[in-house]
Amino acid sequence: MTAQEMLNHLNNKFGARIRRTENPVPDMFLIHIDRNDSVAVNRYLFHDLSGRFVVAVGTDYRSESGGYLVDYVYSFPAHHFFVTVRLNLPEKDLWIEAITGAADIPAANWAEREIQDMLGIPLRNHPDPRRLMLADDWPADLHPLRRDMPLQTYPDKAVGMTPIFKEPPEGATVVPIGPFFPVLEEPAQFRLFIEGERVVGGDYRGFYNHRGVEKIADSQLNYNQVPFLAERICGI
Repeated sequence: MTAQEMLNHLNNKFGARIRRTENPVPDMFLIHIDRNDSVAVNRYLFHDLSGRFVVAVGTDYRSESGGYLVDYVYSFPAHHFFVTVRLNLPEKDLWIEAITGAADIPAANWAEREIQDMLGIPLRNHPDPRRLMLADDWPADLHPLRRDMPLQTYPDKAVGMTPIFKEPPEGATVVPIGPFFPVLEEPAQFRLFIEGERVVGGDYRGFYNHRGVEKIADSQLNYNQVPFLAERICGI
């Protein structure tokens, strides 16, 4: 299947619900849809067409369109192309329906929670909408990847904010590991839910060392400087 054949198939399937399409590069096309159709389109790409979920990305696009963008990216490696589903969100009515639960795409869990944390786009019906990247005492109304938040921002700690832990299954024992542990390179907390010698679940809290690389890249660096910074941090 070629990218054009895929596009024709999606147009036949969803008709007018696909508002418009773009082909910015030969191996990827972009489909614009209303957020109310997001669950149906994402579910179809993932479950019916066996697309591989790659990432969900949020963008503060207010300077260009007056709103925000959320992109869901899928790869089709056997056919050598990508499909990106784009939602255009108005600034005054921000929300998206979380595909993590509604479309049964667990891989979108962290990506959608990052969008909620960093851009302040609320998730509806997400199965685990807790904070992911922001510190527990970070102010609730401050979102680092919004363009109007300066890079050098040091807010006062929010009062009364405490971590929210996932409840273990009934009868399970909680075994905490971290945040500081001899074999961990950086702070991270794992709470394992144990029944006898069997792990039946768990909870994770990471991102204690958040360097603000995305904010630096978005606000201070040009296109050629971003890979240099990323390579230095990743040790490539």
